[in-house]
Amino acid sequence: MGSQDAAVADPDPEVDATVRLLHRRRGWIWATVISVVAWVLVCGLLGSLDPNASGPGEAVAAIFVLLLTLVAIVGLVASVVDTVKLHRRGVGVRKQARQRTAHYPARAHAYSYPPRHRVSWIFGWILMLVLLGIGVAALPGLVDGVAYVAGAENTAVFLPTSYSQDCGRSGCTTVTAGVLNNGASVTWPNQVPLFESFTVSQPTWDWGFGTNLIDGDGTAAGMIFAGVLFDGFSVLVLVHLFKLGRRWLRHRQLGQQMAGADWAASRR
Repeated sequence: MGSQDAAVADPDPEVDATVRLLHRRRGWIWATVISVVAWVLVCGLLGSLDPNASGPGEAVAAIFVLLLTLVAIVGLVASVVDTVKLHRRGVGVRKQARQRTAHYPARAHAYSYPPRHRVSWIFGWILMLVLLGIGVAALPGLVDGVAYVAGAENTAVFLPTSYSQDCGRSGCTTVTAGVLNNGASVTWPNQVPLFESFTVSQPTWDWGFGTNLIDGDGTAAGMIFAGVLFDGFSVLVLVHLFKLGRRWLRHRQLGQQMAGADWAASRR
């Protein structure tokens, strides 16, 4: 018992620095893994779109792919650098530091306040906001997919005007670009005769990933799956945001109480 009290009273600066390094590396790894998983999922969704199209859905997906790529690269490099720094520390120091950080769950890194390492904490929240944005953009696609399966979508007339190539890992296919009777530029995912109009399902929510035409149950199922997946991530982000706000408010109230106690003590 006395040795533990002495350790608390006289902490080892090297162990404290290693503890901070472990928290920082955990934040980088946490952000990197999530960004890579999200990158793969978004690229899978983007692979089903026409890379030559200029609609809002393609532009939104491309922006998120770029953001996730930058986040993944920065997080990976930072994780490797911190791992190298950690291995330069003594074995005994690393063991003591791990014992002091073992009871901190990785999932709590996002909503812990005050953060144990501010830079990786801010970086993690940038990733969380990117995931929230993907969820918002995927919600119209989810609505359109459900409406298609339920037969609740309206119909529109599609006029094919040109062909383009949709290339992915499995090869290239020909898709048909054209316009709807309301003037919206869209892409039909197959090759059809040009300038011969036909009836298609009009997107219920023409925004974000919901700008893509649905040509069958398979496409509708893909839109529903992507929407449920990314909107599920968004719900988790909102839950973490709520926990963060609650902890921030509690920390602020505690600070105000301590400041009031110090002021009262100084007046005596």
